[in-house]
Amino acid sequence: MISTIIEIAAPEGSLKKQLDITIGLVLVMVVITPFMDSKFKFRLSDFTSSYDKQIYNDIKNYENTYILETADKEITSYFERKLDQNGIKFKNLIITMNVNEYNQIEITKVQVDSQQQNKDRITELIKNELPQTEVLVIEGDSS
Repeated sequence: MISTIIEIAAPEGSLKKQLDITIGLVLVMVVITPFMDSKFKFRLSDFTSSYDKQIYNDIKNYENTYILETADKEITSYFERKLDQNGIKFKNLIITMNVNEYNQIEITKVQVDSQQQNKDRITELIKNELPQTEVLVIEGDSS
């Protein structure tokens, strides 16, 4: 009786079709449940938890990759400008970083391939900004 009343009161269109399907599923469950074993339990989480974990991990990996790529571009650009402003010529600047468990970016290593003998000056410039980071300066022409 309730399904008939809901069906009459529902507006025409795609919503009515979805409502009919939902009401039909509920009625089937109501009819079947008394005949099922007492251990029978129907929970939506049983069907979605593993799927949700996979989606969450995929999103988290994508997010970490995006964050690291963006941060790498910005931080590399910042240190390139800083070295240029101090008259230091370099061939390559590589920054190693990761995202920790608190979603913070940790810069673990900065490697500079310098074309001059400026190891101490480069190390000082970078250590002033990132005191806990390992700085590796490769001096001279590395070709």
